[in-house]
Amino acid sequence: MSTHQRLSVNINEESAEILRSVTRERGITTTEAIRRAIALLGFFEAARRADTTLWSEDKKGEKTQLHVV
Repeated sequence: MSTHQRLSVNINEESAEILRSVTRERGITTTEAIRRAIALLGFFEAARRADTTLWSEDKKGEKTQLHVV
């Protein structure tokens, strides 16, 4: 069974606008957007710890190496 933890955070206006934009465009709740952001942070942190090479590919098939610091 999953337990939930309530969290209160302060963010600047720029971050708040990004969050509002993402929730509007994707049709998701603020809570879901934050869960996804935390999951991505976890993914990138795991890649950084493992010294993994990550790549991004655009619609044209061009690849760019991502550096996680």
